[in-house]
Amino acid sequence: MDVEAVLAQAPDRQVATGASKLAAPAKWPELGRDDAALWGLCQGSGKSPYQVCVDLSDRATKCSCPSRKFPCKHAVALQLLHANGSTQEGSQPEWVGNWLRARHNRATTERKPAQPGKRREESVRAGIAGLTDWLTDLSAGGLHTLPSREPLWWQGIMARMVDAQAPGIASAIGELRSVVAANRPRWYDEATDHIGRLYLLTKTDFSDAARVRLGFTTTEQEVRAGESWSDDWVVLLRMDSDDGKVRTVRQWAWGRSRKQWVYTARHAAGGAIPVPAMTPGAELTAVMHPYPGGLPRRVAVGEVTRSGPAGPIPLPDTWEQALAAAEPLLVSDPWLRLVPLCCKATKPARDDKSLYLIDATERALPVRAGASLAQALARTGGEPFDAMGLWDGNTVQLCAIAEPGAFPEVVS
Repeated sequence: MDVEAVLAQAPDRQVATGASKLAAPAKWPELGRDDAALWGLCQGSGKSPYQVCVDLSDRATKCSCPSRKFPCKHAVALQLLHANGSTQEGSQPEWVGNWLRARHNRATTERKPAQPGKRREESVRAGIAGLTDWLTDLSAGGLHTLPSREPLWWQGIMARMVDAQAPGIASAIGELRSVVAANRPRWYDEATDHIGRLYLLTKTDFSDAARVRLGFTTTEQEVRAGESWSDDWVVLLRMDSDDGKVRTVRQWAWGRSRKQWVYTARHAAGGAIPVPAMTPGAELTAVMHPYPGGLPRRVAVGEVTRSGPAGPIPLPDTWEQALAAAEPLLVSDPWLRLVPLCCKATKPARDDKSLYLIDATERALPVRAGASLAQALARTGGEPFDAMGLWDGNTVQLCAIAEPGAFPEVVS
């Protein structure tokens, strides 16, 4: 399992960043592995180090730390060390063998064991019932009570979601808490949006899109063994994020034959910079392997047989057409935060409050100020240009531009 797949197991970003910090051999007095398990002793704040082990048959984990998150940061860190080649083959300690045998005995003595996926789904359903009660409590109190809620009120529901194996819900509640704590102007609008998305999760049908948002994961190895799409892919859009510990780069590419966007995501921890999966501004003849989920589909890049400069792609004539084209993406995944949005022949404008891109019908959408917009203005001199970017529901993040109908240039 590679580093990206290991980090994908973390129930939330806090665990992923904590694990990245712990993924240093110096913090582990003992490390080992064999064909059945990984194990290690991780020095914590107390006298005795935590005993951490991973069953390699299904990546189940065990740790003696008091964390209620599953897997905890120590278990994820141990797997990061293994992925980086820092574990040495050895003989299992007694405590590892005891745990593996106990797991095996439980599995063999159950009369009709439920499938692991079914057991988890049942656990998540119980968590969703708890989320429904929590949202009812929130609604009864009103938005105005959120800033005064005690930390334990937030921590309790997040821990409950982790226990229910729904780390995606825990992360979403953490995002809502951050919005409230930031106390930005009109924070209640942002909070309402987050609460609405949480409410949608209580109505889940366990579709592929919903499972991703709940925290179900698929490894890259599983994806590469599955479906494949061959096409010419035009790589134009990009968004980078960095929480101080884990950096992420996402790229979107347009498939000429499929006539839809796909995206890749790469992560790096420990101060490393993630390597983009595709060359920005390129057109690739390549095989893509889709992950389960809504539109646009996340993909793993397979064999690339040709690479050249990006050619023009079909663009809507107006923002109204562009937003209408985005509707199927939001129907497929109503929790989607970034939507590819493009329009022909836009021109920049501004008022006292914001910057805008205006289409041929004089309809305007707000555009985010920054280096990409500055590059676009410098290259076009204020003349109309084809705009390609990402829409977050409030503003467009400009990623690529072109003279009307010409070859696009990446500006992000």
